Amino acid sequence: MNLSELAFALSPELVLLAGACIVLMVGVSGGANDRLAVPTAFLVALGALALAVFADPDQIGTVSGREILPGLWLNSVTLLVRLTALSFGAVAILVSWNQPVARERGEYMAMILFSLLGLLLTASANDWVVLFFAIELVSIPTYIMIALSRTDARASESAVKYFFLGALSAAILAYGLSFLYGATGTTTITLFLVSETETSMRFASGLPTTAMIGIVLVFAGLAFKIAAVPFHAYVADVYEGAASPVTGFLGFVPKFAGFLALIKVFMSIGWELPTSLFWMLWIVAAATVTTGNVLGLLQRSVKRTLAYSSIAHTGYLLVALLVGPLAGNAGFMPRGTDAILFYIAIYGFMNLGAFAALTALQTDGRDAETFEDISGAARRAPGVCLGLAVCVFSLMGFPPTAGFLGKLFVLGGAFSLRPGDAMHGPMVTLAIIAVINSAIAAAYYLRIVAAVYFGTPTTKLSPDGGNGPKWALAGCALPMLLIFVFPAEITKFSKRSAAVVHSITLDAKKTLSRSSYKPNSSDKSVRLTADHVDHIDP
Repeated sequence: MNLSELAFALSPELVLLAGACIVLMVGVSGGANDRLAVPTAFLVALGALALAVFADPDQIGTVSGREILPGLWLNSVTLLVRLTALSFGAVAILVSWNQPVARERGEYMAMILFSLLGLLLTASANDWVVLFFAIELVSIPTYIMIALSRTDARASESAVKYFFLGALSAAILAYGLSFLYGATGTTTITLFLVSETETSMRFASGLPTTAMIGIVLVFAGLAFKIAAVPFHAYVADVYEGAASPVTGFLGFVPKFAGFLALIKVFMSIGWELPTSLFWMLWIVAAATVTTGNVLGLLQRSVKRTLAYSSIAHTGYLLVALLVGPLAGNAGFMPRGTDAILFYIAIYGFMNLGAFAALTALQTDGRDAETFEDISGAARRAPGVCLGLAVCVFSLMGFPPTAGFLGKLFVLGGAFSLRPGDAMHGPMVTLAIIAVINSAIAAAYYLRIVAAVYFGTPTTKLSPDGGNGPKWALAGCALPMLLIFVFPAEITKFSKRSAAVVHSITLDAKKTLSRSSYKPNSSDKSVRLTADHVDHIDP
């Protein structure tokens, strides 16, 4: 591949990098005094990103991919993440249009672009070292965003907490990856052969102790990113201390990157989870979904309630992660990886929409945070409260919203396991636990809706948070309704994106016993057979 082909293949990532640098320079220049200078530069960067993503029409919907550089592999998952990052970035800038003070606006918005760049690189990483640095590129800008989002002490306190805990999780993650390197002798995740793919994590007699320790440590490091129990304790304090737009960003981008990394980890072992590892993940999933929902019932702050909601949604996604890309034989979207990619993408928008509503509802010159702040808000801002209600109902998984489809796909995959499958009983039990918790969650979600529509105003509330958050709320709420009515295209695209995970897992299962096979390093293509993509069309 020559330099021009390489630049074209990586044009979205290069555009984000250049755009972030330009936005940063505009912010530190005299243009920072112009209220529109930095947001305009940000929008120009997103426009260039859109052109880069859609520059090759044949790329849209591509299942297979190619390794363009050592450690970087572009495939259909990369495409889905690029489109999601583009859409989410457009909504995030609208929510944050007036959030930072003028002198810090450039740094703040540049961090958004740098974090999205890390998300794109996480999706394309084919090397443990590249994956580690990509995840850190997602995380480090968020520390700065929290500190810049407000001028009071709470933001600084939240940033310090998040930074030190993030540093600890990064150390655990790096330590775990070193064990995986020690077990395999390579940092490459997937090797490309002439007619199939092979992962570096292939052992003739099950996972050795070194690899098992590595996977457990890697999961522990990533559990902080996705806010899974027992690494969830920071979430409520950090979410409450940060400004609402940053909180909405934190609830999605690091979580998305963490689940992409977990998919790569389990894909590398052919999704053959040892019994002890399966039960560890089962307990974590059950504890996460239960802890998030039960503690959400006890909160007086809307932001803390949504923080625990974020923890609960991690539990639902862990259910799909346990199902994996091969299990399931019935249902509209039975495979776990299909459900993860669909569910987490829509979760990002309904979660950000809820925080956009809090940004649009101002109380005494600040964003609304408590139930008292939003009490009776529908009388002053009916449109904002309608959008908030749609996003909250979607988070609850109530029809007719996309969140209902997301939970249906996640839980449907668990219920559709074959009765003879060893995981059938445990996964059905876990799915029942998730269903019960969904009913518990309805109590605090309905409390939010009841507060805005039936509460008595007790504070000075003014819907003057600016037009940006209102447009962002519309951009989040409306798709939740449209996806429910017209789900076919996005579900088909999610399936097609996950097909590459399916194919690699199939090949890995076939080659786990080939401990001495020498791959042909000159062949960088992946051939997907009919067996690999037979599940794409619904």
